[in-house]
Amino acid sequence: MNGQTPNAAEVRSSQDRAAAAVDAAVDEAGSQGPLPTVDSDGYAPLPQGPEVKAETLVEAIVRMAKTFESREDMVPLRVAQLTSLGMAPDSRTERTGVQGPIGHARYELAAWKRYERHPGHSVELTVRPSDACEILFKSLHDPLVAAGFAISTNAVGFKPMVYFSRSVSEGLDLHIILNTESHTDPQCVSRVRMEMEPSDG
Repeated sequence: MNGQTPNAAEVRSSQDRAAAAVDAAVDEAGSQGPLPTVDSDGYAPLPQGPEVKAETLVEAIVRMAKTFESREDMVPLRVAQLTSLGMAPDSRTERTGVQGPIGHARYELAAWKRYERHPGHSVELTVRPSDACEILFKSLHDPLVAAGFAISTNAVGFKPMVYFSRSVSEGLDLHIILNTESHTDPQCVSRVRMEMEPSDG
């Protein structure tokens, strides 16, 4: 991302490559049989929730994007209130979330700490298989731009991602990262990650 220190950029690049490998493995496993009982990233499965339409998840993401102003806004209980999708802790109480059908695919929506000492929480929506194209890029792009988010993209050679960022309180920026299928003309979104980090510069 523009303005990142080299170390932060290297960490982000490593995370992006790992996410791409996980997505490919899960897509391959999903085509061969039933979903595993443990999430692809080693977490316990999220509680089963309702079948939803893409519009429901898009509205939840946009609502959070417009509402989050501090790290306290991203705690799992607050995320559950904002989404109204019946999010609950998994069996290991590591993540709070929900999963269920969306069209011909499945969604997972979760809030959790990526590691214990991190001061904030992450919120992530994943749709699998990643090529299902249940969530259209334009459906998130337009309201996020209208809400004042700046945009940047990954360089060619890396997994296609579009970054939306806006300044919030206490020297923090809210970042919304969309995994897409194309660097130049994205049409579909397979993953949405929301994080709040110190402002660059």
